[in-house]
This record gives sequence, C-alpha cells and structure tokens, in this order.
Amino acid sequence: MALAHSPTIVTEGLDEVIDAGDPKCLTASDSIQGRINQLSNVRTGSGITFSDGVTNSTGAGGSLSWSRSINWAETSFTFSGWGNRDDLDDDKEGRIVDVLNAGNGHLRLTLKTNPTFIFRPTAGGGNTLISATKTINAGEWYNLVVVKSGETSGGSASYVMYLNGEQIATNTSSALATDSNFTRYRLMRSADDDQSSISWLGKFGPFYSYTRALTDSEVLQNYNATKSRFGL
Repeated sequence: MALAHSPTIVTEGLDEVIDAGDPKCLTASDSIQGRINQLSNVRTGSGITFSDGVTNSTGAGGSLSWSRSINWAETSFTFSGWGNRDDLDDDKEGRIVDVLNAGNGHLRLTLKTNPTFIFRPTAGGGNTLISATKTINAGEWYNLVVVKSGETSGGSASYVMYLNGEQIATNTSSALATDSNFTRYRLMRSADDDQSSISWLGKFGPFYSYTRALTDSEVLQNYNATKSRFGL
C-alpha cells in the first residue's frame, strides 16, 4: 500500500529562513524584540543566529533586520513571504521585505492589491521589476513570491510572481544593476527608520529566500507545505 507524504519546504539553494513558529506570526502589536528568542525553524546560510545577527530596529514599526551581503543583480533568486493585512489603507504597511544596500537603495516586495517588486538604486527613482493585477482582501493570509532568473548586472532577467502558489504575473527587465552591494535584509520595514509611527499592519508569517530561481512546481510545493498553518 502506498503511503501519503506531506510536502516539505524546498531546501536546495535556501539562503535564509525567518519563521515565527507557534503562534506562527508576528503582529504589529507584539514586542518583536521580546519575541526574537521564541522564533523557531531558523536557518541562515551565512551562519547568522538570532542571538548575534538579528536586531529590532528602533523605527519602522519594529522591523527585523540582519546583515547579509549578496550581489542580487548577478544572482538568480526567490523571495517568499506570508502576510495577513489588517486593512489595505496604506501600501507602506504591506512591505514584506526590503533587501537593502548602502544609502537608500533597495529591492522591495509589497503585499497589497496589485502586488509589486521594485528596485531603487541609491540615487534615482524606483523601477518596477514586476507587478500583478490582483486584488487581495484584508484579514486573509497570502503567500507572495517573486522569482528572478538572470545573473548579469544590467542584463535582461525574467521575473515571475506568485500568489498562494498560483502564477499571477511575468515580466522581463534589465533595470536591476549592481549599484553597491546589498548588505542587509529587513522584514516589515514599512518606512524609513525615522518614521516609527508607520508599521507593518497585520500578521507576518514565514519568510524564505533562495539563491536560485525556484520552478513553478517548487513554489507550489512550498505553499502546500505551509498553507495548513494558516487555515488554507
């Protein structure tokens, strides 16, 4: 008799995992600094641990921040985050992850109606690498994923966006170029550090990053491995 096996998270190329474990989310009302030691299922490819590598920023509503230097312009990658928005009034309250470099440059993935993934160099305006025409609802859990295939700074790269395991957009862009090394992750960074009145609004679930492009089936595998935690 064949045995049924539950899907597991894809581990090949896995670079960082931030997972709040039980009760499986961080909320805007939590003391994030006080809960760092409660986080579980943490893997960091660079050997960082929560005790010495992850800090709670004083601004930006209490975002989680840690060092990690990768030239994402020359790396295929996948970013995957879970979120549940309390309301949809301000897009700044739905920013899942910023991958930051020196100054104001960033890669930013935002969970909102018509989700976006943008690149902004340290000098200059933002470039939308991919966006989707997709409505989301407040009070519901979503897994938002962006995948990039391409390893040349300023070269043509393919982007795919997924919501709850379903492909919702594709795009080709050459906008992502090496500006300076991206040196930091920041989760729930809703605004600049001096704007502490603006915070992630809702609940925040697991975040995964990979230094390779996941396939359609792998994105779906990760979603299926995690969705039951959020009633899906």
